[in-house]
Amino acid sequence: MNQVDQALQQFTPDALTSRLLRSIYGVVPYSPSFDHYLSVDDALRAVRADALASDFVRTRDIAASGDEIGDILWMSRLMDTGDKGYAMVTGFFSAINLFRGKGSASLDTDSQQRNDAVLKALALAYLVYKAYPGSITEKAAAFRDSPAGQALAVYYATVEVALPFADNAALAGGSFLTDLLHREGAGAATKLASMAGAHSLEGAQAMLAAIAEPLQKVLNHARGYIKPVADAATPYVPGLMGGADKVAGMVAGAADILPVYNLLGARLAAESAARRALYLPG
Repeated sequence: MNQVDQALQQFTPDALTSRLLRSIYGVVPYSPSFDHYLSVDDALRAVRADALASDFVRTRDIAASGDEIGDILWMSRLMDTGDKGYAMVTGFFSAINLFRGKGSASLDTDSQQRNDAVLKALALAYLVYKAYPGSITEKAAAFRDSPAGQALAVYYATVEVALPFADNAALAGGSFLTDLLHREGAGAATKLASMAGAHSLEGAQAMLAAIAEPLQKVLNHARGYIKPVADAATPYVPGLMGGADKVAGMVAGAADILPVYNLLGARLAAESAARRALYLPG
């Protein structure tokens, strides 16, 4: 079994992470259809319904051996777990609780949520750079158009930015995210590089500059549906918090319980292998 199929098959359609994502996409209009992939074959069928037998063989080969595919899976895991003391795991739990206004816990976590939002944007840019062939402009266009790219953009804009910063007046200004990325992007690049080990982050900053505005547009759309998203997602919180009343306590468990980027990254890797099989010279 190739590395992408292994990553995809960690998640059944009934897995908590799958159900959470469907709840979010179900209330944000124009979200992509969240068809479940259990293999790269499923992704290839989604990209081209009339794919040939040779396309399936090539897609599986690319998924098994492509360096870019392995890089996508690596970064996706890093986004959910952080590395060596660096936390890149503030996400669903802290976003919901910041939105619900959990007093001092929200205030204590706000700066961490902001820092991680920028860090994850740069990590997302790395995924885009690795996933799609072509120039920076072509990669950005593929990210906007592909189902896996759209799924990542909607989740990121909604959960990492719109929910936790719902009470920030700047969010309504239409440039909250682009301003934040411009202001703190260099620091995020330094931090992510310290987490990358032997992995090169070449192309990530240029890619972030190309997708910042599209992400802002998704945010401008998603922030109109913050309360329905929170209402739909809140049922996933009880029973997972372990009685903790501090955001930090919930964040500590969130990465293990809801590895969202593992799933979204695996879907992106599967679509990347399919696109490379179909559109790059053999």
